[in-house]
Amino acid sequence: MAPRHGKNAYSQVADDLRAQITDGALQAGDQIPSEAELMTHYGVSRIVVRMAVDVLQNEGLVTKKQGAGTFVREQTPPSRRIAGDLYGTRPKSSPVQAAAARAGRQAEWEYQSRATTATKIVAERLAIEPGADVMRTTYRFLADDKPIKLSTSYEPLSLTRGTPIEHPEGSPVTGVVPRFDYIGQHITHVVEDVVARAARPLEVEQLGMAPGVPVIVITRTYFVGERPVETCDIITAADRYALSYTIPLPPFSDDAD
Repeated sequence: MAPRHGKNAYSQVADDLRAQITDGALQAGDQIPSEAELMTHYGVSRIVVRMAVDVLQNEGLVTKKQGAGTFVREQTPPSRRIAGDLYGTRPKSSPVQAAAARAGRQAEWEYQSRATTATKIVAERLAIEPGADVMRTTYRFLADDKPIKLSTSYEPLSLTRGTPIEHPEGSPVTGVVPRFDYIGQHITHVVEDVVARAARPLEVEQLGMAPGVPVIVITRTYFVGERPVETCDIITAADRYALSYTIPLPPFSDDAD
């Protein structure tokens, strides 16, 4: 392997293997050459090869299987939605459960609710004072016993305290929209912000993620008119789901602007 200015040996090996993956020479499920084969091909030591493969694993491009070798990971998320026309029709139950049922999967979730006080960030999102009482609920959603996403939601107790929906999972109905409909607070729109970032250790553990895979974070806030009534952070592994949106347009008109 000819040295490249400013590049150490393991970075050069990683660059070459990465290019083979992104160009399609090595495809999802393909086994990359063994350590011995890579050492011979690139003329480098075993430690250099291992460091190069570790780089690719940390980038989420390959996965190591004990006793079997190292394989190229699938890079294109399956065409499963975590957003999109989620509220194409007004829901009467949990949209997560309904989406799983449409896909022929069994949905379930673990949760924990507790009353707490709003942090500065949560207060800004709910348009309340920092320190105001909120109900915080953490979720881990599963489909066919496999974790699919995490969520943490916040609702102002000034709005829900003493109502049948104060405890989200103890409500007569499930799902944010049906719950607030139940107390006469009819959600008018939902705002989402989407970012990608590195996964944190607890997220890797709870979602059963491979090293190096980033997460998609959706910050979703529900409004009744101008008033935010619920906000949540939804987290899923970026290699499992695609964000797919249906965006309605106003009816066509021949009228000039």
